[in-house]
Amino acid sequence: MIIVKKVNSIDEDSGEADITLSDSVYSIECFCSDCNLSEGDTFLDILYGFDVRNIVKSFNEECVIDRKNDSYHIQGKLVDSENKIMEIGELKIDLSDGNIPKDIKQNEYIEVDISRIDIY
Repeated sequence: MIIVKKVNSIDEDSGEADITLSDSVYSIECFCSDCNLSEGDTFLDILYGFDVRNIVKSFNEECVIDRKNDSYHIQGKLVDSENKIMEIGELKIDLSDGNIPKDIKQNEYIEVDISRIDIY
């Protein structure tokens, strides 16, 4: 189960906030506009990767979320190749903003760089 761990309001009038989500193993900070989430809420949606690049096959079958200089390097499993969905623990990220190389198959591990993670 993914839980909203932290809500940091950026602009209350527009509902913009930075949200920290966690499945108790992995945590990720996301941007949210028109945000109506509160700390302790359960999150059930798929996250959206904005400015997705450098998608490559990973030879390490593990999940990693590494944030550096306001961008992410993420390693996880491609669970839906048709809809370009990767999974890190219980967190799912839509990678449709990027191009997944054709040699990467469903259920293989990938690495990807993502500028921002959004909640829609």
